[in-house]
Amino acid sequence: MSPRTLMIEAALLIGAVVLIWMIVAPPFGGSDDSGGPDSVVAGTGDGDSGDGDGDSGDGDGDSGDGDGGGDNGGDTGPVGDGCAPLVGGDFMRANQVLTYYGSPDAASLGILGQLEPDALVSRLKEHARTYDGLNGFRGVQAGLHMIYAMAQADPGEDGLYIRRVDDETLDEYVRLACENGLFLFLDLQLGRADMETEIERLLPYLRQTHVHLSLDPEFAMAADEFPGEQIGHLDATQINRAQQILDDLVEEYNLGDKILIVHQFQESMITNKDDIENFRRVRLVIDMDGFGPGETKLAKFGLFSAPAEYGGIKLFFQQDDPLLSEEEVLTVRPDLIIYQ
Repeated sequence: MSPRTLMIEAALLIGAVVLIWMIVAPPFGGSDDSGGPDSVVAGTGDGDSGDGDGDSGDGDGDSGDGDGGGDNGGDTGPVGDGCAPLVGGDFMRANQVLTYYGSPDAASLGILGQLEPDALVSRLKEHARTYDGLNGFRGVQAGLHMIYAMAQADPGEDGLYIRRVDDETLDEYVRLACENGLFLFLDLQLGRADMETEIERLLPYLRQTHVHLSLDPEFAMAADEFPGEQIGHLDATQINRAQQILDDLVEEYNLGDKILIVHQFQESMITNKDDIENFRRVRLVIDMDGFGPGETKLAKFGLFSAPAEYGGIKLFFQQDDPLLSEEEVLTVRPDLIIYQ
């Protein structure tokens, strides 16, 4: 194996690029509007509504009844499968989403691949209860966040520089999430693959109301780029297209709304960011990714979570030193909290 390949493999195994932020931005809050919790860990449900600083979207875009999705043009509401709460209406104002991230194929990439399924779920639910005891009126909806397409140094037979989770393993985690009332986020590290093609592969799973989507621009490579050597990017037009695909899926099958997570730890990872649009049946979350000093993470939260409708933050059990406490995380009022 060449030194260049060893270097790429090492970069991929740590699962994130160390980012030392040079610009400090003021803290920026996430959504803080009240609503009736409908979550794995029930909240109090009586809090006062906040000012919604973290939402750039039009509140009218979240139309719908309190039980799930927005108005679908008919008398029948969105159809659920009993696995987890439907997303819609005020769901994400009433609940924070807490997920455990990783790959079942690589323990080094996060907690999801480090624990056996039952132990993973048990620890996640206990962590959700901790947050629920601290976050006021909001409930907590727990979820698993699995890297479905993982960027790699080897181009593979198709030349796309990704390795996908096999169907049997994917089905196992879909069932695990359903049986435990959890969301499941399927994460795409695109390599040189076409984004629409990779999303289309997942549409049969995304038709299940507890399954949602995540995109990682870090590993979205141009034709002359290699995962682990350059930091990739997605353009606003691609993010809008991903939202449109999800929006169409929800309308066609009368589903609850979908959550789309986009990771970011450098400004260059999302180009033309101000052109990102809001879609009525999609809850867009930009997650402030990357590991580094806790105080800088908190200061940077608003910079990277804007202009999405909702803001998220990722924490690293092993690389963040010290790891922010739950109380510290909640000072920026994130709508999504990811632990890797």
